[in-house]
Amino acid sequence: MTLISDLSFIQNILTRYVLTVCYALGILGSILNLLVFSQKKFRKNSCSIYFIATSIFSLLAILFGMTSVIIDSYLPDNASKYSITFCKMKAYLIHVFLMLSRSSVALACVDRFALCSQNIFLRNLCQRRIALILILVICVLWIIIPIHVIIYANIQSASRCGTAGVYQIVYSIYTTIATSAPLIIMIIFSIWAIQNIHQSQIRTRPASRIRNAHPDSALRIKRRDIQLVKVLISEVVFYVLSTIWFPLTTIYLTITADISKTADRLAVEDFIRYLAVGFLIYLNSCSMFYAHILASKPFRQESQQLFLPFCQQSPHERGFRGTSIISKNRERLKYIYNH
Repeated sequence: MTLISDLSFIQNILTRYVLTVCYALGILGSILNLLVFSQKKFRKNSCSIYFIATSIFSLLAILFGMTSVIIDSYLPDNASKYSITFCKMKAYLIHVFLMLSRSSVALACVDRFALCSQNIFLRNLCQRRIALILILVICVLWIIIPIHVIIYANIQSASRCGTAGVYQIVYSIYTTIATSAPLIIMIIFSIWAIQNIHQSQIRTRPASRIRNAHPDSALRIKRRDIQLVKVLISEVVFYVLSTIWFPLTTIYLTITADISKTADRLAVEDFIRYLAVGFLIYLNSCSMFYAHILASKPFRQESQQLFLPFCQQSPHERGFRGTSIISKNRERLKYIYNH
């Protein structure tokens, strides 16, 4: 087997089996995320609003992006691959939902930094109403900003939906900036939030020893904030590891677009492009709930609470079961007494 056929075989395996499993787990995880953060005790928290928004946008990215990728792997000659309208709308919607998801996580990082700040004005910004307004703002912005994708995206060689010519260079610069900006915001404000939490713990411990006024209540609030930061950091780590390759690959392909390449090199570049654009970027959207579970024990407990009502028996069932056990014990005693 040649290198080209080997890479094509590996790509088909990744799409048909790995992405299909991730597709199902991603939908389930996004729904569970929504159920956890939509609980009454979380709804008033501004950070939970950003988590809810991220889960919704990730779910939409999975449905609109991964569905067509998986279908194309099983039906390579389906009519959608030759539809210009489908190509334009798919490229536009996937870009919008992915950028909305990244922007929501970036806003959550800013929110946690503000909450842990000594500045009272910044702490007052961590409100549910402000979070809803900011989510609405980024929705409007990311619906308007990528309009150019609808205009210039088209079907290229080998029935691939993409860009070409001068716009390919412009698009590579645009995607590099648009993808890198939220990642930089995530990293910077996450580090600042961790530093603020650490400094606040150092300041609070001596003061709580002196005042000794409701220390348990203050500690409980801190623990919840720390757990939300842990959950957020897990999202940031997954976003950076899975998304950083997209702008790098786009820049490389744009720079080397006019260079004469061998068939093997083209196959390797297409495979790397697939990993960056069609695999890792969706793997990130599918992994949020499971990253939260790994990062936070309280989140695991909250997730378990969702399934407890289905595992517990109703009082009627417990009463019926108890009655049947008593009757069985009576029959056993009668048998022992008679024999």
